[in-house]
Amino acid sequence: MRQGADWYLPAVLLALTTGHKIGLLVVAAIFVTFALVSAMVIPRFRPDFPGRRLPFFLLATIGLFVAMVTSVLVFGRESEEAEAGGEQPAETGGGESGGTTTKISVAETEFKIALPKRTFQAGAYEFDVENNGTVGHDLVIDGPGVNDEKTPVFDAGKSETLKVALQAGTYDFYCSVPGHRQAGMDVKVRVL
Repeated sequence: MRQGADWYLPAVLLALTTGHKIGLLVVAAIFVTFALVSAMVIPRFRPDFPGRRLPFFLLATIGLFVAMVTSVLVFGRESEEAEAGGEQPAETGGGESGGTTTKISVAETEFKIALPKRTFQAGAYEFDVENNGTVGHDLVIDGPGVNDEKTPVFDAGKSETLKVALQAGTYDFYCSVPGHRQAGMDVKVRVL
């Protein structure tokens, strides 16, 4: 068990964008600075600290803690931001109906699966999966009418294609390489 815990934190940090890392670092630095100043610096000059100002000190401590938790929740929503407008699907054909196949580009890195959106219309799809990471990955799709359809594990810099017909329901898109799904390579997709 200990070995799995050793790689989990670096995997989570690798999955964050630079902006999210900076945001978390700024909030953490404010929180840590406040803790150190209030525990080590202020009591040196005011031995009775916080004294009568205890309610304000507690309010500031709770406020900073809530800010830290909120920043983790906000910065952890990277995939929803991408879905809202950052990425564009590579669709071809006349849509999902009428026997046409819709092509969707998927990018995999450590440890994230980047889809252009999380909601699709029922129909035939061709997922062009590109490994932009540094280790081998695959893509597995599991849901209504699709039972663990997958690409082979393929190396960094390579691509694979996965063709599936999606029905209405919820699907799991994940990497089956041991430990990758647990590190964040698991995406829920809704098909209407």
